[in-house]
Amino acid sequence: MKKKNLMAIVLLLVSILFIPKVFALTLEDVSVINNSDSYKNGNPSITGNGTSNVVITYNAADLKIVPKNPDIGRTIDAAWVGAKVVAPKDVDLTTLKKATYKSGNSESQLFWNSQDTPAGDRENQGKEHYILVYGAITEEHLKQATISDKMITYTWTFDWDNDEKVDQTVTIKINPTGVVLEAEDSDTVLWNFSKYEEVKQANEPKQEVEDNSPKTGDNMFILSFGFISLLLSGLCLKQYEK
Repeated sequence: MKKKNLMAIVLLLVSILFIPKVFALTLEDVSVINNSDSYKNGNPSITGNGTSNVVITYNAADLKIVPKNPDIGRTIDAAWVGAKVVAPKDVDLTTLKKATYKSGNSESQLFWNSQDTPAGDRENQGKEHYILVYGAITEEHLKQATISDKMITYTWTFDWDNDEKVDQTVTIKINPTGVVLEAEDSDTVLWNFSKYEEVKQANEPKQEVEDNSPKTGDNMFILSFGFISLLLSGLCLKQYEK
């Protein structure tokens, strides 16, 4: 009886340790997108791949402004950095059709409706299901990030199995000190870190210079005081002569 109880306890402990591993999602790697027409050069780093928290950091990047194009999701004139996020392959299509994601603090959206997987592959369980996410970079973004001494940050969260819990967070960070930003259709540099002092000084609170120059009222008072003093001194002299 004791041996049976011991065996049951052992099996229970094994199941507790083993079951979470069986049902845990196997997260796919996130890849950096560097082939867009606004991305020119740089070497972004990526940490946490295949885990619940993936961070892509651009410490150096040469970027170029491209015109907005709502048809492909470009809502403003900006340079763009991005990532390809792949859904876990062990999530069945029925569940994946209910999977959601959020961009920053926006409302949740259905991954299925936003994915960039070719239409012909979407109903195939064996195909890769993915979404391309992008962060915009403008001169104003770089100025504000420099002034506040912070990185430009974009974050996306994914609930792959529709259990209302975040399964994966993907973050893109851009260091303004390492960005060279060029104008649309030219090589004119709109931004680089050498503009830091210029930007900082332009946004510092202006100090009021104290004006110590005599005012019109002050001059009148001085003249009046001088005239009265002269008149009194004249009277005093007359009294003295008498």
